[in-house]
Amino acid sequence: MKKKILFMILTMGMLTCFLLTSALTATAQPPAKPAAAGKPIIIGVPTSLYTPFGRDGLKAVNLAVEEVNAKGGVLVGKEKRPFKVVVTDTRDGEPATPTHDALMAYEKLLLEQKPHAVLIAPFRSEALIASMDLVAKYKVPQIHTIAQTPAFQRQFRTDPEKYKYLFRVTTDATVPGMYISRALDLLKKEFNLENLYILYQDTLWAKAFADVVKKHGQETGWKEVGYDAYAAGASDFSPGLTKAKEGKAQVIAMMWDVPLGAGIFAKQYVAMQVPALLVGFIPPMGSPAAVRAVGPEVEYSITVEFPVGASLPLKKLPKTLEFLDKFKKKYKDLPEPPAVNSSAYDSVFILAQAIERAGTLDADKLVTALEQTDYKGVSGRIRFNKEQHTAIFGDKDPNETGVAVVFQWQKDKAGTLTRVPIYPDFVAEGKVMLPPWMK
Repeated sequence: MKKKILFMILTMGMLTCFLLTSALTATAQPPAKPAAAGKPIIIGVPTSLYTPFGRDGLKAVNLAVEEVNAKGGVLVGKEKRPFKVVVTDTRDGEPATPTHDALMAYEKLLLEQKPHAVLIAPFRSEALIASMDLVAKYKVPQIHTIAQTPAFQRQFRTDPEKYKYLFRVTTDATVPGMYISRALDLLKKEFNLENLYILYQDTLWAKAFADVVKKHGQETGWKEVGYDAYAAGASDFSPGLTKAKEGKAQVIAMMWDVPLGAGIFAKQYVAMQVPALLVGFIPPMGSPAAVRAVGPEVEYSITVEFPVGASLPLKKLPKTLEFLDKFKKKYKDLPEPPAVNSSAYDSVFILAQAIERAGTLDADKLVTALEQTDYKGVSGRIRFNKEQHTAIFGDKDPNETGVAVVFQWQKDKAGTLTRVPIYPDFVAEGKVMLPPWMK
């Protein structure tokens, strides 16, 4: 009996040891490896990192890519694949950089990194036009988000099959030109202003912008004090400001994007005490940091931001609030330039949706899918004109087209300078105000 009891105890002990060992062995096993991520989808970004437009556009792209990848990436057929961004500095935003050098940097990116698609693209309009043949040669879909010249459409129409890989998801210069023209209408209607001086940067986009404003001024009764072009590398605007002052210009319409020149102009305008209202596109005076960078003299200046959501959160367009809040949380500040950052952000999602529709990274099939774009993003509803692959913009309804906004620096009730949207009505939060020294 004792032997039987002893045998049972030993048997149970051995079984217990076996079960305990098995349990320990099972828990000691390394965790199962997650499924390997798919091969990355390469996004090329060849642009000028000298400019705030290029730097903040790249930040917007990286922010959107993080969001896409955090959700598992992009579905290509039956496989989820992450985005990967590769960058080259084309330096075409620097006044002294030859277009040829920008193209060499772009081609090097295409040859070495072999991107499946290109976003942002060259900064300067001249470089964009020159790069169109490069994109056609390598057959890489490009969604550009900065360069503004309408010459893109003209070049595209010369051979739509050749240039089918190119898309513009942002405005062209005629759109902000139209918005500033509407601002001039407000000034004429509300305050009977009539003397206009136009000064613009001698580049393709700025001339197109200025031409729209000039034509509108002629058609609506503005008296033209002057219409002058300055080289992109200009560092002295006193002759033009003197001309405006002596000609009793009530409004100076300026179109400029080179940071150094725009900053110099702003300082000279203040120092010379030119009694005219600044209207147009002068990034240092439209930037969220304008009060700190330029000074309190930015008060009353009027700027167009294109498209919406580039740097100004709009209460009536929640997607601008969401994007800019995420941008500020990640990068500790709002984007600097009041233009095109929202286009760069939207471009990532437009590309992702096109890839999923196509089910492949084949360039020709991806082009077809991009042509089918109907995306409600930060910058409004984005659909492409199929004849020239250009996003459709207007000033009536962000549910139908992409849109821009005109704002004016005004003091709030606490005396703090803030940017107040004044046009179009569907985003306006105030009315245009005339400086006391012009009343």
